[in-house]
Amino acid sequence: MVADPWIRALKIFVVLAGVVILAGSGALVWLLATGVGRDAPTSAAARLAPAAEPAVPAATPPPVVADLPLPAGAAILDLASEQDRIVLLLRTPGGQDYLAVIDAATGTRRALLRIVPEKP
Repeated sequence: MVADPWIRALKIFVVLAGVVILAGSGALVWLLATGVGRDAPTSAAARLAPAAEPAVPAATPPPVVADLPLPAGAAILDLASEQDRIVLLLRTPGGQDYLAVIDAATGTRRALLRIVPEKP
């Protein structure tokens, strides 16, 4: 009995696909186990850069945008922010409370509101 040529080709394809899957899985397990490729530079420029260059600090502090004048000795107790403004709750050493409204984009003070008890 002679096998159909299509069946024979299908059997060869299934065997070859199985070998490729096993080889790929084995390579993946080997790469994960040995850690090949970890901490490697990802760009060509990084691979070509000399290794003796000093490292640049990752976090350089941002420049001061503006000075914010507050009442003398005031401590910030709370902060609330929105998209365009920041509101600080301040307390002076004498116990007086203030709200400082600050422009979030420029850092300038829009208003300084003193909190006083309501008179009966």
